[in-house]
Amino acid sequence: MSALSAIIGAGTIARMPGSALRAGPLARFGGVTAVSLAIVAIALAAVGVVSHTPIRHAVQITPVVVALILAIRRSSVANAAAAPVFAFWLVIMGAIWLFLLGLARIVSGTFTAVEILLTIVIGLASVVGLAAAYRRGSTASAAVRFATVIFFAIFQFAAMWLSVQPYIARR
Repeated sequence: MSALSAIIGAGTIARMPGSALRAGPLARFGGVTAVSLAIVAIALAAVGVVSHTPIRHAVQITPVVVALILAIRRSSVANAAAAPVFAFWLVIMGAIWLFLLGLARIVSGTFTAVEILLTIVIGLASVVGLAAAYRRGSTASAAVRFATVIFFAIFQFAAMWLSVQPYIARR
């Protein structure tokens, strides 16, 4: 998962730096990337509430929140941080959808109607966020962008791994 999200993230932010943030209605919130990150974080937190696993999901959204802070602060690496996070969650949602459709057993479990709806919200926000990160690009150097993508891909994978460890998953 981490490698796939790093590859998708690197491909997303590999283009040359984008234009400055326009003064549109979302600009004061850090743009479409930040709003998409916020939607992913809120939807994942909602899954935690619905599934009675709030601590597990709080751990999982830590990288999302860090990327959101970077986006709100308009950091030059915000899109590079967000891209692998969006890619990770899009891949996870895709695996869930494949399971629900009976096409693959990458994941398993039971999903309520609310959880299924939230997977759609997370998936759509991830697609919109990836597109926004691609359109905006990054003003950071290629080496910094690449390092940020790798760091956040590993960070997101580590958060997911930590969240399924018995000492967290059972809380």
